Amino acid sequence: MTMSLPGLVLNRVLLGIPTLLIIVTATFVLIRLAPGDPALILAGDAPTPEFLAAINERYGLDRPILEQLLIFLGQAIRFDLGTSIYYQQPVVDVVLQRAPATIILTASAILVAALAGVIFGVWAARHKGTNIDAGVGLASLLGYSLPAFWLGQLLILLFAVQLNILPAGGMTTARIQLSGAAYYLDVARHMVLPVLTLATFELGLIARFTRTAMVEALGRDYVLVARAKGGRMNYVVWKHAFPNAIVTTITIVGLEFGVLLGGAVVTETVFSWPGIGRLFYDAILRRDFPLLTGCFILSSIAVIVINLITDLLCAILDPRTRR
Repeated sequence: MTMSLPGLVLNRVLLGIPTLLIIVTATFVLIRLAPGDPALILAGDAPTPEFLAAINERYGLDRPILEQLLIFLGQAIRFDLGTSIYYQQPVVDVVLQRAPATIILTASAILVAALAGVIFGVWAARHKGTNIDAGVGLASLLGYSLPAFWLGQLLILLFAVQLNILPAGGMTTARIQLSGAAYYLDVARHMVLPVLTLATFELGLIARFTRTAMVEALGRDYVLVARAKGGRMNYVVWKHAFPNAIVTTITIVGLEFGVLLGGAVVTETVFSWPGIGRLFYDAILRRDFPLLTGCFILSSIAVIVINLITDLLCAILDPRTRR
């Protein structure tokens, strides 16, 4: 039975609620069981037992994990994820301050990867079995096999150290106040290398999936009929075959966009990009449990929302996916 779009949205939202609850519970418990005492880090060198006990009491760290979890769930329903131990600010505020930088970086990377991946995937499918197909396949395999930390450092050494034409890290040039077009141009220069690092992996993945979907679509009867009627190859590919292959591409782009939003830790750390990924890394080093938990939860919500949008797009383009 085919579901209506409102029914599909309701279905996905209802599925997302228990998923989020499981993620929150698992994240909270695993982080609390991890080694390291945040109270010791916050208390500094040689704290007195009274001071240490006061910190544990203030942050509820002296209570059983189950009690901490129930209190946390009650607060989380009101979108209160606690207070960061290091920043001494609400976790939601700290994460939302970093979110724009991550969204700008990952959205740019996935856009570049999607456009280039589709072009290379379609190109390889049109020349299936040729050297072009083999070359695209090899380049795609190389692209998503390269470790991000290695590629990022290689790009820094080449373009920032040797050629000195692009900045090595950060989102803007330090100690310089820019405004207007100059500010946006400066941000764009700082984005080139991290976007290239993220897009290289995603491009290879998207190209491979697009190529596979296009090969299948080009073998369908209606495509062969269109060709038999004298349709030009470019017209047949983009008018008849690609609309049926795009659902696969949208699905993989949506999944990877969600992964990037929550997992660009390595790239943001290598390039000192002030986003959520870097915040993740710093929260781990500082044993800032509330902030680490908040990062996981808000990233999980972002992934669920993106998956919902992806499902809707696929349902609109191909009603068969509503079943």
